[in-house]
Amino acid sequence: MKRKARLWLGKIGIVALALAVTSAAWAEVKLAKVFGGNMVLQRDIKAPVWGWADPGEQVTVEFAGQKKTATADAKGAWKLTLDPLPASAEPRTVTVTGSIQNQESEIQNVLVGEVWLCSGQSNMQWSVTQSADPEKEVAEAKFPQIRFLSIPRVPSGFPATDVQAAWQVCSPETTGAFSACAYFFGRHLHRELNVPVGLINSSWGGTRIEPWTPPVGFAAAPALATFHQQVILTDPHSAAYKDTLGKYLADAEAWLKTARQALATEAPLTAMPAYPPPLAPLTSHGHPSTLYNGMIHPLVPFALRGAIWYQGESNHREGMLYTEKTKALVGGWRQVWG
Repeated sequence: MKRKARLWLGKIGIVALALAVTSAAWAEVKLAKVFGGNMVLQRDIKAPVWGWADPGEQVTVEFAGQKKTATADAKGAWKLTLDPLPASAEPRTVTVTGSIQNQESEIQNVLVGEVWLCSGQSNMQWSVTQSADPEKEVAEAKFPQIRFLSIPRVPSGFPATDVQAAWQVCSPETTGAFSACAYFFGRHLHRELNVPVGLINSSWGGTRIEPWTPPVGFAAAPALATFHQQVILTDPHSAAYKDTLGKYLADAEAWLKTARQALATEAPLTAMPAYPPPLAPLTSHGHPSTLYNGMIHPLVPFALRGAIWYQGESNHREGMLYTEKTKALVGGWRQVWG
């Protein structure tokens, strides 16, 4: 009886393994989270669309009469580009289909209009409920063609590929917690241009400008060389990181050789070389490039009309140096968005 039980358990294990292998081989086709129901796509310019699937899988995206196809690379990443679209307040559906299982998913209630990134410190983070006459403003926030996307406040030592966020339709139920600066800016645009408006709020109170700046921004500013060096020393792909780590490993290996000899001869031994602190990942929301990595990079290269930036108090008394830092931020964002 025990032998039969073992045989049955073995068969169950084989079936479970087969199902696991099948599931892994047929991964779900995914879009980056910046794409979702209730979103707004930027009008009049090409709009990149990207996500993940099985390596080699063909992914087809259909929207507004367009049909575009891309093939996932060796790591499963895929990207395609929609042709420029005119503004449209008509709620339409984006359809995404993968070739392996012919699986289809939909993003509904998609509009086309103006999309803006809204970033900075508390000046941008402050909500509509913290603005003047908040009860009136929230009650009157009935603009179904204005859409919000709030990016979670998560720093990262390395460029993140995605965020956990979802688009919302502007209403009295959703507006109160959204950025007041972004909302009033978007409302003005909507009234003036009479087109849908998408607002992406990526802000964090009390933060300096350096965490929002990409490494390429620092690289272009000689006055900010210290920040650039700090960032590249934590990048495993950089020559500076590899050189510093290589020297440390050589010193550590030499110490190990000496330590073994000391153990055998009962000789005194100096301390092992310390791991170089500059190589440790930058993880705080106060470190250079960490908020760019965690809260901006996942949005690249989403099509935008532009960005509004409301920050500066945390960098007060810096004078013209802040001008250099602003150039690094703006130039860096422009470069990564192409």
